[in-house]
Amino acid sequence: MLAMFGVNTGELLVIALIILLLFGATRIPSVLGGLGRGLREFKRGLSGADEAAARKDATAQVPGLVEELRAGVGKQVRLLPDGTLEVGGAQGATMVEVDASGLVVREDQGVARIPLQAVKRIIQVR
Repeated sequence: MLAMFGVNTGELLVIALIILLLFGATRIPSVLGGLGRGLREFKRGLSGADEAAARKDATAQVPGLVEELRAGVGKQVRLLPDGTLEVGGAQGATMVEVDASGLVVREDQGVARIPLQAVKRIIQVR
């Protein structure tokens, strides 16, 4: 792998010796530890930015999704495993209420809540 960068063993030893002279044997572990912490924070920051953008996109879609679902109040709904919500089919639970956090459905066993995050797309069944 080192040959890929054009660095041989002798050059590595010279680089290691220079680093040892610059930082000293006692400071090298703390410098490398700081470098590792910095890389972990950088990766955590990148993934945090991605999660924040996804949350912002989901929040922006909520009002339109709520309005689309309000048309189905009183109809039969069924949430499929892939996140598809079938509205108006012959089987399923009856949609009772819709708000920004989810929809309330009435089943034979009682009342349940389906969070809007679980709904990936909506299909109107005739």
